[in-house]
Amino acid sequence: MKIGEAFSRRRSIRKFKSEPVPRELIGQVLEAATLAPSGKNA
Repeated sequence: MKIGEAFSRRRSIRKFKSEPVPRELIGQVLEAATLAPSGKNA
């Protein structure tokens, strides 16, 4: 995907489902986030 396409496909979500997110999925997302690069861990 090209950057222009990514910008044009961007969406803002303003309404969410009321069903809870499974704890296992939350754990997976948090684990993936800890592996993401950032400016502070260069």
